Amino acid sequence: MRLHRSGEDYLEAILILEQKRGYVRSSDVAEQMNVTKPSVTNATRLLREGGFLTMDEEKLIHLMELGREVAESIYERHCILTEGLIYLGVDPETAEQDACRIEHDLSRQSFEKLKEYWERFVKVKKE
Repeated sequence: MRLHRSGEDYLEAILILEQKRGYVRSSDVAEQMNVTKPSVTNATRLLREGGFLTMDEEKLIHLMELGREVAESIYERHCILTEGLIYLGVDPETAEQDACRIEHDLSRQSFEKLKEYWERFVKVKKE
């Protein structure tokens, strides 16, 4: 199953909520993403069918291995792109919004080169 941008956004939101709270409910995802609960219900159904997540008897959402890999990859892109844009002088709110858009469309090769540059030159200068 090929994930679309919205699926990646849901997985990323679930990962972030899991890291913050230790558990994730549909209502938490709706609040985090500013969407309706029916939208979350539909998205989680599709993501369950695709093997990205599961939901237990208590209706808690859990990332499966595939879902976690995708979520961590997108979140890493988001963090590095946001930090990089802020470093370049973009205000934090704009950097956050732009990183959300860029993280989905940037090729793996381009991201790896940006990440390599960031880790080699920028992080060292900041420390």
